[in-house]
Amino acid sequence: MIYRKKHAQVCHIAAPLTSSDTLDPMQIDLIIPDLIPPHDMRDAAFGGLALTALQTLLARTDKQVSAADGGLDGWLCRAFGVIKQQDWPLAPITLLAEGGNPGKDYWLRADPVHLKATRDKLLLVDSGAFTLSQSEAETCAAAFNAHFSGDGCTLYPLRPDRWYLKLDAPPALITQPVTAVAGKHIDPYVPQGADALKWHRLSNEIQMLFFSLPLNDAREARGELTVNSLWLWGGGTLPQLARAGNAKLWADDPNARALALAGARPNDKLPQSAASLAGGTDDALVLLEHLRGAAQYGDIIGWREGMQKMEADWFAPLLAMLKSGKIAGLRIIVPGATETLEWRVTRKMLLKFWRRGSLAGLL
Repeated sequence: MIYRKKHAQVCHIAAPLTSSDTLDPMQIDLIIPDLIPPHDMRDAAFGGLALTALQTLLARTDKQVSAADGGLDGWLCRAFGVIKQQDWPLAPITLLAEGGNPGKDYWLRADPVHLKATRDKLLLVDSGAFTLSQSEAETCAAAFNAHFSGDGCTLYPLRPDRWYLKLDAPPALITQPVTAVAGKHIDPYVPQGADALKWHRLSNEIQMLFFSLPLNDAREARGELTVNSLWLWGGGTLPQLARAGNAKLWADDPNARALALAGARPNDKLPQSAASLAGGTDDALVLLEHLRGAAQYGDIIGWREGMQKMEADWFAPLLAMLKSGKIAGLRIIVPGATETLEWRVTRKMLLKFWRRGSLAGLL
């Protein structure tokens, strides 16, 4: 079964663009998770895929590889000046963006998920792949809070797809972002640390509790995925953030938008294409997630469609803007679990016409 991701957005007030005839052309950074598909998808994903603009950009660039920690979420935290605690503390940051008050408490994201049994393993389907109502979220939270009332934790379902767990005391726990686990078997990603066994037992209890809920019987009868567990991640207390950088963020991802809000960085929803950025003077940090769900759930057709859409809407227009001098430079950044790949290209570098290569080879 292929699960296609739905979009979830968090709305913030965007700072207006400014203009000045004396400013240099903008620099644009594209962050593209899953530009390199999982190994078992690559032959089929790249086969016969012609993306002239992207191939030109990649062939003329200088490529760099650096160590990474935490995939996209870790990259974003570093870019916005967040210091890692036990985890990258996205839970209190996104809680704040959604109108909650983190105070000085320790928070974990406790996202509702469906764990699908496959022989002797459990595969995680995240909340981006199914629909949950606020009423259902509150029913699950009420059951959780009644069952675990004496365990020093309280669950808050601020949104149907993003829940928060407040703890009376910080746990000795290191977690993995839900985006790193979606579409995968959970065993390599379960929490680690001195308190890991305690939280493993808690996870088992949550699964048994949610299994008994009538709302899951009703969901199953309607052919919908049940909410049979929580994925805990992003723990920490609210960090002090100073404004890091000046580039305006363009993104639909709620975690990225929350980081921008906390860091007083101008931000807005992702436009339809690069053409919307033409004429601007602010440097731009653009998060393109066209490939994310397809790569997570092995959807080769969806991945290829996402690449073709980015070619038409982003790579081709940006190549033209670079050739004409409307932008000063372009970076393509691919944050991974263990390393980050980065390609940098300027107008002058486009003159290196002898540098070529296949898309698969360049990536």
